[in-house]
Amino acid sequence: MNTITFMTGLLTFYIKGEISVEQNFLKLKLPNVILTFIPFGAEKHNIPVNQISSVASNFKLNIKELLFGILELVLAIICFASLNAFCIFLGIVLLILSASAILRGIIVVLEVDSSAGATYIVPFLVFEKDKAFQAEKIINDIVTDRLNDTNSRQVVENQTNILVDALNKR
Repeated sequence: MNTITFMTGLLTFYIKGEISVEQNFLKLKLPNVILTFIPFGAEKHNIPVNQISSVASNFKLNIKELLFGILELVLAIICFASLNAFCIFLGIVLLILSASAILRGIIVVLEVDSSAGATYIVPFLVFEKDKAFQAEKIINDIVTDRLNDTNSRQVVENQTNILVDALNKR
């Protein structure tokens, strides 16, 4: 069983997403959050390996998150210009939220397509892109193994070669 755990957000470093492969199933567990830092359940998918048609990982730019993060950064700078203690505290909070939003704006997405037409999207933070590529490789290897097992020409050819070798040694 291969399991890959990954962070789903900068502020929610304690909440981990999970991709695991168990025999004939790919299991995805993607935690849900409210207001970017409050945990609220998880989205779970069990996908039969024989229904996976393709896997791809891509860099994505989420313009809304990026612009929202930049707006929060500007508001934090404005708050720091004030000498009011509450505004400085608010500026620190906005600065932390803006860093999180900007990092969520640049992500690596793992897309798992099923033969039924469903697409499962798993977002990774940009600094955990190696885990996305590792998950893609593991899933592709499993799909390749399944296709090799169900390729009747290849199976018959292997059995024939084994039989011929056994007869030649006789």
